[in-house]
Amino acid sequence: MNARRKIALVNVFFPPQAIGGATRVLADNIEVLAADYSDRFELVGFTSDFGRQPAYSIDVYAHRGFRVYRAGAPRRPHMDWIPRDQAMGDLFGEFLDFEKPDLVHFHCIQRLTGSVVEAARERGIPYMVTAHDAWWISDYQFLMDGKDIVYPEGHPDGTDPIHLPEGISLEESRERRGFLKGLLAGARDVLAVSEAFAGLYRRNGVANVSVNRNGLRPQSWLPRTPSRSGRLRIAHVGGMSHHKGYHLFKEALGGGRFGNLEALVVDLSRPHGYERQDEWEGTPVTFVGKCPQDRIAELYARMDVLVAPSLWPESFGLVTREAASAGVWVVASDMGAIGEDVRVGIDGNVVPVHSSDALASVFAEMDMHPDRYRAPVPPVELADVSVQVAKLAELYARHDLDGMRLTQVATDTTAKGTPA
Repeated sequence: MNARRKIALVNVFFPPQAIGGATRVLADNIEVLAADYSDRFELVGFTSDFGRQPAYSIDVYAHRGFRVYRAGAPRRPHMDWIPRDQAMGDLFGEFLDFEKPDLVHFHCIQRLTGSVVEAARERGIPYMVTAHDAWWISDYQFLMDGKDIVYPEGHPDGTDPIHLPEGISLEESRERRGFLKGLLAGARDVLAVSEAFAGLYRRNGVANVSVNRNGLRPQSWLPRTPSRSGRLRIAHVGGMSHHKGYHLFKEALGGGRFGNLEALVVDLSRPHGYERQDEWEGTPVTFVGKCPQDRIAELYARMDVLVAPSLWPESFGLVTREAASAGVWVVASDMGAIGEDVRVGIDGNVVPVHSSDALASVFAEMDMHPDRYRAPVPPVELADVSVQVAKLAELYARHDLDGMRLTQVATDTTAKGTPA
């Protein structure tokens, strides 16, 4: 008899796919689980594939010695908003019936939809959820609508979005939020990756949320490579989307004549090895492609300052912590948790992001005193990923899972298909 408990890990993307911060967090968690807890837990993965295989087909591959099932996700309007997909739920149900996990740990499930959670609930399989973004509580995964209005508090007390997604009715919006919150209410654990994000979920009616703070993967950081131009290198690595504040970064750097600054921008749509040069009103700009996780130290060695001007209240902010750990000065948004570990004036700045003015002021100061920001910042103590995984291991092992399974079967048989 296998004494190990089988844990199904579910995320819209899965290693070795390196798409999004949640996938990176999951990859780090898996590395520690596989290395340190293989005697206690057997892992199996479920994820989506977008654009490479037919919708609802299944491919299976091996990652770190365990199976990962990859389901083809259909291309369609509002694909990251859709709350239910019965065909995907049925496919996931077949996976559950075959693998028979003791517990399912859901991470980001857009494209897979809440139907995969329903499939676990209908079978009485205990499940837990880690909330990496606002998908569960808002029509807007990153709390920013199509008119660039940010909802930093989500939609507490049942308030509705001012602007609904195009083609989505108010009734559909309310039904979606009620359905997904009902799935969270049925979870054995709902985890947020920071205190700030846990507070957001609580204010939006999710009472059963606790914190398992993201940790950093141990790295051997590289010494800073010298700048070829002698200018201070200001980097934006979070992607060029609006909610990441890329437009503010470009406005602030391009709006002034900075003789001592240059920019490094990571274009996540380009492959590793891509590089091109540009100029913003006299400021040199280098665009590079996305960086594999195993070469992330090389990326931080190419910058002196990391800028993370996110407009949405980030749940954690992995890049800001990594940068500080690598000795890089950090300029972070005052929204959410992205700047909560910044030691203002010691290793970074925290700035408002309602316009580019605050960033421009910081850049002007850096242009006048580049040597101050070129020097490595004082060492910072940040939690290791092993601490995060140790808590996960406690949660995976907690309670009598078989007893919970029987209790949930009795409960969910009557509630099957009914949104909470």
